[in-house]
Amino acid sequence: MVAALAVGCAACDQQARRVLGVGAPQDVTEGQQVEVTITISNVEAEPIIPLALSLYVRPDPMAYLVARRVLGEVEYYKALQATEVRHLATLDRIEAQHVRDAGEWRRVPDSRFLHPRVLLPGQTIAETFSFQAMESHRRLLYCDLYYLPWAAARERVFSRQRPLVVPDDADRYTEVYTRVGEGGLDDPDPQPGNYLLYRPARIHDRAPDLLTRQVELQVRPQKFTYRQAARRARLGARTYCYFSGAAAWVFDYADDGTWFVASDAVTRLKGNYAELVNDLERRHATVITLAAPRQPEDRFRSHLEKAAFCDPTATGPNAVATIPVESLLPILEQAESLGYRVESTTWKPMP
Repeated sequence: MVAALAVGCAACDQQARRVLGVGAPQDVTEGQQVEVTITISNVEAEPIIPLALSLYVRPDPMAYLVARRVLGEVEYYKALQATEVRHLATLDRIEAQHVRDAGEWRRVPDSRFLHPRVLLPGQTIAETFSFQAMESHRRLLYCDLYYLPWAAARERVFSRQRPLVVPDDADRYTEVYTRVGEGGLDDPDPQPGNYLLYRPARIHDRAPDLLTRQVELQVRPQKFTYRQAARRARLGARTYCYFSGAAAWVFDYADDGTWFVASDAVTRLKGNYAELVNDLERRHATVITLAAPRQPEDRFRSHLEKAAFCDPTATGPNAVATIPVESLLPILEQAESLGYRVESTTWKPMP
């Protein structure tokens, strides 16, 4: 029994490596923004229907957050949008009714009828995910592909009957899809909008196949590591990231603002700034530009002008400040001390 399971796991791993290709950088430092490219290749003799691809970090009982952390995911289907959809099982067809009301088409998504991405033999799809590398990624970074083999999907794939001509002044029209069935797929370039994947009631639905592959990423720890920072932070952060501008780890809490944890200090702020920091890191930004309506009693603007981040001679309706990212943390502290909150592109008085 154990030997059979081992052989089955090895076969699954071999299939995952054949279908899922990984392009990852080498010589990565913890907290560095990196890009990983996952390539889906149809190595079968028949089409496949990819449903979803995800890149994630498996739970680590030794880490600060003991939960799967999704770094990126892509869905390869879209729900059919129509006024009304009917599945005529005895006729092997689907009819999508489109009705215009007061000049607007009434289109409602129906999750039982999906426009699928059909991947023909030999075709590939490449997806690139950008994220901050962590030391735990060396052993816990994985990708999952959910897909339907053609043998399992063929009876549920419907092709739109063409050509479909809709007069400009029409108030209604009907799209008709007929089942592909045994005849197979002879379309050299199947576009999702021309096909439907019928998803029956969940109890009768076939579960998609799953391929899982480990993503090998060699990550060197920072001098002040995430694990060291996590021991100084409070439990319960909803997200975290590294802020290179302050050489600090950022822990964001739903009820306790943001903690910037550096090797020599911990700075606690009332606002939630992890999203702001993440955006700066993702763009490799060296400065952040903020603009706010010019108010006569704006104490924070006065501080920015004295710090030479804002032109005191400008007279436009908006005050504009350009702040180097290495100066952002003390600026956030000063803003809160004056009763202001910095957001992605502006500042506002605290409520």
